[in-house]
Amino acid sequence: MSTSGPVSFADLTGIVAFTSGLLSFFSPCVLPMVPSYLIFISGITFDDYKELGHSKYRGIVLVHSLAFVLGFSFVFVTLGLSSSVLGKFLSNYQTYITRIGGLMLIVLGLYYLNVIRIPALDREKVIHLQRKPVGLFGSFLVGITFSLGWTPCIGPALSSILIIASTSENVREGVYLLGLYSLGLAIPFMIAAMLFNHLFSLLLRYGAIMRYSMKILGVLFICIGLLFVSSYWVVVSGRIGQMLSP
Repeated sequence: MSTSGPVSFADLTGIVAFTSGLLSFFSPCVLPMVPSYLIFISGITFDDYKELGHSKYRGIVLVHSLAFVLGFSFVFVTLGLSSSVLGKFLSNYQTYITRIGGLMLIVLGLYYLNVIRIPALDREKVIHLQRKPVGLFGSFLVGITFSLGWTPCIGPALSSILIIASTSENVREGVYLLGLYSLGLAIPFMIAAMLFNHLFSLLLRYGAIMRYSMKILGVLFICIGLLFVSSYWVVVSGRIGQMLSP
């Protein structure tokens, strides 16, 4: 992984982080809960939104959704910064960190493919709020709560990106990667907010995508893990970065 120079979305690491966030949204423990989160943070029921004029309520849902997105993005980016700082502090052991991280990525990939079971990841740990705090700051706090929830779906994907961030000596890399991970998770969430009145029918029609999102993540992380262990990650990411750069 490059440790100097400006970072860009053309980097393979950036594409992996963004894709992981996108696929995390379509995971079985996130996608079915999106309507509930939208209702919870906005205080608007689906029936109210459907019957009482779309423009007014769409604005309320969108503003609260943005606050929610900023909440979980704040936590993810902070974790990315911490991971990169740790990687820089342990830069003398970078080769070992990369190989150990690669092995961990392979294990997480096998978990996603249901080849192995990891009981600790099967236990859902979520902070449940009985009542939403008032206002936009309340939606921001709900976003923070969401990000602190450790579920079988988001936890391994987030951990994988943090592992990748920890292998870089560039502190900015963690902010960059977790920012892109958050963006990948945030974009479909905001689209869902805009399509709130059609969301239930869309979930019924395209909900099967959840079966494939985890499999794709599993294959992706196994490939990255093998590249880490074999020390070919820098070579492959560099060549792909050159091909994608303008």
